[in-house]
Amino acid sequence: MVHDFDPQIAITPLGPVYWYGAVYSLGFVGIFLWFRFRKQARGMTSADVFTLTILFAVGVMLGGRIFDILVYELDYYRDRPLAALNWWEGGMASHGVLLGGLVATALFARMRGDSLVALLDEVVVPGAFLLAVGRLGNFIEGGVVGSATTVPWGFAYPDLEGARHPVALYESAKNFAILPVLVWAIGRWQPGRGVVASLFVFLYAGLRFAVDLFRDYEAAWLGIGTGQVFNLLMAGAGLVMLIWTLRSPQEPAPVPSPRARAASWWQVAALVVLILYPLGIPTSWTRANIAEKRQETMEDARITAPDPPRYFG
Repeated sequence: MVHDFDPQIAITPLGPVYWYGAVYSLGFVGIFLWFRFRKQARGMTSADVFTLTILFAVGVMLGGRIFDILVYELDYYRDRPLAALNWWEGGMASHGVLLGGLVATALFARMRGDSLVALLDEVVVPGAFLLAVGRLGNFIEGGVVGSATTVPWGFAYPDLEGARHPVALYESAKNFAILPVLVWAIGRWQPGRGVVASLFVFLYAGLRFAVDLFRDYEAAWLGIGTGQVFNLLMAGAGLVMLIWTLRSPQEPAPVPSPRARAASWWQVAALVVLILYPLGIPTSWTRANIAEKRQETMEDARITAPDPPRYFG
C-alpha cells in the first residue's frame, strides 16, 4: 500500500486545516466532555471544568512544542531559534504532551485546593483518548513511520526506501485498548488512591516500548530511539507506583464541596480559541527538518547499496 494521504482537511481564508492538528482539537473536546460528565463526582462547577480544560490545552501545546524542540529537534532549532515560534511549520512530541498535561493538572489542583492524585486518576482517561486519536493524526501526516517490513499491510512512503510498518496505527490501537481498562479501574479503585494514574503510566509506556520496536526513530540516544529511553523510564516508574498504590492502605482524598458558579464568557471564548488553535499544525516533526533527514536517509541508502551485477556476453 502507498501512503499518499492528503494532510489537509480543507483550505480556509485563514489558512489550511490539517488532520494532525485536528486530533488535538478533538482531544481537548474529549477532556472537556469527560469532566463535564464527571463534575459532580469530583465536586466541580461548570467554571472549574472550563478552567481545567483551558489549562490542560495550554499545557499540552506548550509541553509538546518545547519537548520536541529541546529533545528531538535541537540541532535544527539551534541554528534557527526564532523558528521555534513558527507553530504552523509543525513540531510536537507526545512525551512533552504528557508532561505538559501533568503540569497543568497540578496547577489546577493547587488553584482549587483539590487532590492532585485524584485529578490525575481522572484525567488519564480522556488523556488516553487524546493520545489515541493523536496517533491517527500521525499516521495521516506521515511523521511517525515504522521500520522496513515485508508484511502485506506495510506502507510505502515516497521519500523512504521500502515498505514500512504502520506503527502509528499500532500505537493508536494500543491507546484505544487502554481506555476501557482505565474506565474499569475508576469503578474498581476510587480516584484519589493513584491506582488508575499508575496503571495508565505503566500500560502506556510499557506497551509503547513494545510497539516502538517497530518504529524508525529519526533521533537516537544511548544507542536506542530517543523515545524508547523515556518509555523505559516511564514504564519502570509506573510499575513501582502501581505496586505501591495497590499495597497502600491510604484512603481516597475527600471531594471538595462545589460552589455554584457558571463559566464566564471569557472562559468560553478562551476554550473555543484553544480548540481551534491546533488546526493549523501540520506535522509532528518540523516539515523542513524531516524532509532534510529523510533526504539524507535516501542518499545514505543509495551510497551503501551494492553495485548491480554486471554480465559479460
